[in-house]
Amino acid sequence: MLKVVVLALATWRMTSLLVWEDGPFEIFMRLRYLLGVRYDEQSQIYGSNWFAKGVVCPACASVWFGTLWAVAYWLWPAVWWIALPLALSAGAIALERWNNG
Repeated sequence: MLKVVVLALATWRMTSLLVWEDGPFEIFMRLRYLLGVRYDEQSQIYGSNWFAKGVVCPACASVWFGTLWAVAYWLWPAVWWIALPLALSAGAIALERWNNG
């Protein structure tokens, strides 16, 4: 059960990084741009292709990342150790948001 929670939190963290965050040196912003994410005149985000539309949709991106973690875990169960730092980061962010309202 612990491994499922870790993989779920890692899925949320990866989704958050890709969909909403810029990251160090704006790496995730640049990645989104390379994948086709653009902004209109009113600074509204949109996907310029079918893949980019999935990148700007947290529900869509989380399915992709969840599938990636599930397949990786099925092929190599030790992959949950790679997910652990992402899960710990997600937990820390959740606690910080809860503590600060």
